[in-house]
Amino acid sequence: MKQKFNTKQMTMLAVMIALNVSLSYIVRIPVPATNGFVNLVETGIFLTAMLGGPRSGLIVGGLSGLLLDLLAGYPQWMIFSLVIHGMEGLVVGYFGYQKKLPSQIIGLIIGSLIMIIGYLLAGTFLYNWTAGLASIVGNIAQAVMGLIIALVLIPVFKQLPQINFKN
Repeated sequence: MKQKFNTKQMTMLAVMIALNVSLSYIVRIPVPATNGFVNLVETGIFLTAMLGGPRSGLIVGGLSGLLLDLLAGYPQWMIFSLVIHGMEGLVVGYFGYQKKLPSQIIGLIIGSLIMIIGYLLAGTFLYNWTAGLASIVGNIAQAVMGLIIALVLIPVFKQLPQINFKN
């Protein structure tokens, strides 16, 4: 039987989505070649997936990406972001939730690769190969930045009793 989210868990996910979208909207660097931008969205996705598991990572990743694109004026990327960031959160949560550091690192790397390759393909589909290839450097930077900030913040968040996705 599949476990359902309770009110507290849904509230935690909504807060993480709102926080992630807000911070990512404030800190964004335009990438003219892809008509997109580099931001901090990975930080929130990685944090949520590592602290809340694959389903939480999927929800926060997908909805954060979709809402960020909508609010930032990039609606052509919304569906791609929903799928790419959702899958990224799912994979990071699968490998990283309640696991040891080596498994967490593997999850973060695979999740980052999903994002980088996903946007390479999405940029190619929306524009051309040049635009898709141009997105790689910015997306690597975004993934590394998110990974570092998340790894620094995870121990801090674990100490806060209010940050609890499970009950």
